[in-house]
Amino acid sequence: MAHRLLIGLGAAALLTAGTGALAPAAFAQDLPAGVSCSGSSCRNDNDDAYRVRIRVSCQRLIDGYDSSVWVAAHSTKQVPANCPGHWEQGPMQVDPPKMEPDGTWSAPSVKNGPDEFKPGFVTGIEYLSAAVDNNPPAPTPSGSGS
Repeated sequence: MAHRLLIGLGAAALLTAGTGALAPAAFAQDLPAGVSCSGSSCRNDNDDAYRVRIRVSCQRLIDGYDSSVWVAAHSTKQVPANCPGHWEQGPMQVDPPKMEPDGTWSAPSVKNGPDEFKPGFVTGIEYLSAAVDNNPPAPTPSGSGS
């Protein structure tokens, strides 16, 4: 009975974690008229550009992080919300025991499997504020060197 309960709770936790990864929660504070944010995008229907402050929550990052997104006048902008991944020790690998010539069994050898990279998942985006900012940010360098 306890084994079935653990399996059921594990499955529920997995489904809950999976749901958060596929559809992050988004919360909007009182944003100015004409600025609306939901999901992972913001819409600006005003004649001025706005800088929107956001707080991103991540699955394994306790406090998450704050960032800003600049939304031009009369446009929609995807919110750059990403969470860092992490490395986990791989599963233990146990070799099967072997029967020795005298009929006894050897102790199985145990070793760590290879480390595995686990991607990060956004669990929520909170839209904190929006303010007029008609000075667009400098373009990000392309890294092409030309």
